[in-house]
Amino acid sequence: MTDQLAAVLGRHPWVGSAWWDGRRAALVVRPAAEAVAVRPVPGALLIEYLEHWRHVYEYVYSSAELRHGDDLDLSGWRASDTGAAFPREHMLEWIDHAVGLVRRRQPGIVLEIGCGSGLLVHRLHSSTRGYVGLDPAEPVVERLRERRLPGVSVLRAAAHELTAREVTAALRALDASGRPDCVVLNSVTQCFPDERYLAAVLDDALDVVAPGGAVVVGDIRNLAGARDFANWLELARDPGLSADDLARRAAARLEADEELLCDPRFFARTARKHPRSVRVACYAKPMRDDTELTRYRYDVVLTVDAPEPGPIRAVAWRDLPGRGADRIGALADTVGRDATLVTGIPNALLDHDAADAVTPAALAAALPPECAVLLDSADARLLAAGRPEHQTDLEAVRADAPHRVCNDPFARYVRHRMPEVLTDYLELLGAAATPPPIIVSEEFAAP
Repeated sequence: MTDQLAAVLGRHPWVGSAWWDGRRAALVVRPAAEAVAVRPVPGALLIEYLEHWRHVYEYVYSSAELRHGDDLDLSGWRASDTGAAFPREHMLEWIDHAVGLVRRRQPGIVLEIGCGSGLLVHRLHSSTRGYVGLDPAEPVVERLRERRLPGVSVLRAAAHELTAREVTAALRALDASGRPDCVVLNSVTQCFPDERYLAAVLDDALDVVAPGGAVVVGDIRNLAGARDFANWLELARDPGLSADDLARRAAARLEADEELLCDPRFFARTARKHPRSVRVACYAKPMRDDTELTRYRYDVVLTVDAPEPGPIRAVAWRDLPGRGADRIGALADTVGRDATLVTGIPNALLDHDAADAVTPAALAAALPPECAVLLDSADARLLAAGRPEHQTDLEAVRADAPHRVCNDPFARYVRHRMPEVLTDYLELLGAAATPPPIIVSEEFAAP
């Protein structure tokens, strides 16, 4: 009977193979490659995962619980530690930083993937020749279309559809080349299923952007700092936790995380593999408030076909004159010199023991406009300051990344979702009144 059930499961389009495991008294299934594929087209299981996130955001945007106006819809922006809405001024700083990353190269044409409620569109479109926004959530697409912002086209499309005919046509209506000067993905990568999908979207973005243009990937949840974030959350909720309980709860939180987290070195590795010349810069968040957005998220700008910056002089933070935070006074003069980068700056938000630690906000306030606060270490415990194009040999932008540069929320989803669907499938066919347990093979790894 169990072999017959396995044969029935093998006919389901999501199943590549199925067998009975007597030791575990369960039917074991391996997903079909085409069901979990990213290329050439997303498979059915992957599409269902993306649809789950679309429904989440359609609900969030429809609720409009934190909508302050047409250009400031903060619905869904709540802190993980308290559940409270992030302060409005904090979010305005967050928006200003994202806008500044896009404006650095003064792009004429912008393509934004996951434009959402238009937090960036409303602030950028007037300084561009054209702006194309993509989002899969119908409520915000319709709302932005109704605004009729000059030079703005809004299409209902997912990230993997950025090379679709409708998108290409919208870009060619702005420029015959069909190439945007900047592609933006701001606060959307956490909804991507896995590393494969992110790499595919990033490759497409790097392919399509104009020579000298940039791909801005903003508000990325940092895998390198994930354990610290989990500890921070658990202690915020229960400050009296023992070390053992804290470790156990933090590990469980990491295992159950439903969002995609990325090590900054993923982007350096992806850039090195791309056929075009791509330079990577990783930015710290310079907002003044101490929140998860400032501590555990970062931004990446990938510049395509840009000239090499030439020789760079690195100056260690500890070698600047003064003591501790007093060194900030010498920072502007140092980075103002040609091709000088200050490195090894302890991040006061993450390293409370370092006597000379400073916050990203304090650094940003001291820097000239052409400079920025960058990541020196992948986990953001060390910062750097200088021109972004000079960040060539810091840990955060080295391509020799560890094997695991992203977590895998899609695999977790598959292991939960397939048994649900396949149990219903057996019952619907009448193959078993009470089907035995169904599990996804531990060998499952999306190709």
